[in-house]
Amino acid sequence: MKVLKRYANRRLYDPETSKTITLEDVAEMIIAGEEIKVIDNMSGQDITPKILGQTFLKVSLGQRNEEFSNYMLSALIRETGKDISALFGRLVLGGIGLAYLTKEKMDRILQSMVALGELRLEEVKSYREDLLTHLAQRASENSEQIQEDLKKVGRELEEGGEKELAVEDLSEKIRKIAERVKETEPL
Repeated sequence: MKVLKRYANRRLYDPETSKTITLEDVAEMIIAGEEIKVIDNMSGQDITPKILGQTFLKVSLGQRNEEFSNYMLSALIRETGKDISALFGRLVLGGIGLAYLTKEKMDRILQSMVALGELRLEEVKSYREDLLTHLAQRASENSEQIQEDLKKVGRELEEGGEKELAVEDLSEKIRKIAERVKETEPL
């Protein structure tokens, strides 16, 4: 986990590289799979959620899609005002952030839900098992679809004499199959 500091002048600083960084730099770290933690240098307080929110706004508004940004933020605000455990389940089952969700991170999130009263301690085991069962079912469905897609690509290659298969088409099909394979990777 990369620890960043925010100074009184509101600038972010990376102690490892001894450089000032921007919110765009933070976004690049997150996109690359880096976990970050941001500490206020004066108070020592963890301000990671605040910086992540600012980063999301900066990046999403920078893409000039204000309608999407407004929709996403409004939806998150509405959903977090309700049942956090249900929202977490929908995010995971929807594949949002799943590539970066480890067992340890899931356990920390579930422990946090218990601490905040969003989930009872006796519900944690069944909640985790239900979520993993749904993920396994989805992975199985994806695996079957991947097998079908691979067979189809194989048939198209074999029929290459009859039907001209463009390299770009084949590359695109293989890319889509690779994305599905990545989605099926377990926690």
